[in-house]
Amino acid sequence: MSYIDRTVGAHIRRKVIFPIYWKYIKHAKVLQYYKQLQKHQWATREENSNIQRVKLFKLIQYANQNIPYYQKVIKEHQISFSEDTIFTDIKKFPILTKDIIRKNFEQLYKFRDHTHYRNTSGGSTGEPIILYQDGDYFAWNTATKVLFDEWAGRKIGERMVTISGALQDLLKSGQGFKLYLRQQLSGITILKTIRMTEKDNYRYVQRINQIKPAIILTYNHELFRFIQKHHLPVYSPKAVMTTGSVLYPEVQEIIEEAFRAPVFNCYGSREVGSVACNCEKSNGLHLIPDVHYLEIIDDKGKEVKPGEAGNIIITLLTNYTMPLIRYQIGDVGILSEKSCQCGSILPLLEKVVGRIRSRFKNKFGDYINTGFCSLFYFKENIQQFQVIQETTDLILINLVLIDKEKLKDMDKFFTENNQKIYKIMGHQVTVKYNIVNEIEPSPSGKYMYVFSKVEDI
Repeated sequence: MSYIDRTVGAHIRRKVIFPIYWKYIKHAKVLQYYKQLQKHQWATREENSNIQRVKLFKLIQYANQNIPYYQKVIKEHQISFSEDTIFTDIKKFPILTKDIIRKNFEQLYKFRDHTHYRNTSGGSTGEPIILYQDGDYFAWNTATKVLFDEWAGRKIGERMVTISGALQDLLKSGQGFKLYLRQQLSGITILKTIRMTEKDNYRYVQRINQIKPAIILTYNHELFRFIQKHHLPVYSPKAVMTTGSVLYPEVQEIIEEAFRAPVFNCYGSREVGSVACNCEKSNGLHLIPDVHYLEIIDDKGKEVKPGEAGNIIITLLTNYTMPLIRYQIGDVGILSEKSCQCGSILPLLEKVVGRIRSRFKNKFGDYINTGFCSLFYFKENIQQFQVIQETTDLILINLVLIDKEKLKDMDKFFTENNQKIYKIMGHQVTVKYNIVNEIEPSPSGKYMYVFSKVEDI
């Protein structure tokens, strides 16, 4: 595809296709919200706090007037709230969990207009939850994605390749001519990774080289290992954006080496949309006060200090159809008090440590934010891995080997890793290795590299 074809196509999508689609088909204020986000990213901390305070108060006020579950919660907990004190008042609300949503689903939503639609969580750690979202949520979330893409160097309409294993993404994209037309109109090509053969990997590298995307968005890191292993020439985009899993330093280094491009880390979920992303000046992730109110709390519900790890709690400010107030998303993260070198005063999420279920618990009751991934990522003869804590005394490690004939040469590797695991866990545990042909992805299409089956985590 020539430079002229890419440039003209991007211009048509930016000036014609997307504005018509968003305004007249989706009836969504994407461009209006995008311009607000562009402006607010340079606002003062006080200005953004005021914007967030007003939105938070209006959301809770609406929930109190229209959503049965919150009416009950506010009455039972005798919660009073006002715009001036809303940042304190919201802490009186109980944490909203996936289990609570399942049990109270019919009491958690009210259709306001015809723009509502059904969505589900990814379900990477268990049974997914059903959600209702609306046109305003779609507009704000799309505007946020456009802003994050802009930080990575992609303008609206420029070509993008998405590497995804999520089944619902693939079903939405269609097949045959419908798929081709959708890709041409949107400029977005989805490369599916539910099942990846060596032939698929070669074909996807060729597609990337043909498309020459402005950025690559990836939910799956396996293709990068393949590119590195086979020393394949691949087009260098403006940036590679990762999402859907923790970006470990080892992975970032491999991606940057493979594509000769900077890596941007985007954090979000299907429940609450795109939450945070780094810019070119920072490794921390900028939060968007217009869209989310984020807290970090410990296991007892107490707010932790910046720099300390805790459970990420999110209040989504843009979906009135099914408000999510103090939603426990299932991730562990750290807030930062630092200011970004880019000049923006947007608050920073220092990093996402991992899923709550990615924390192990030893027999003494200590929580371990595992660094097990670094023991196996991109190691010689390991194609895929999965570390499972079955009990406090048993860790199961599933491995897909590149060459099973070399298994006998890995005894030293296993012994050294075991010693590291003993040290991390704080006591002698049994480590069992299983050599398997493949590791199944979760229903969301993500690979759960590390997770615990130990209850009460």
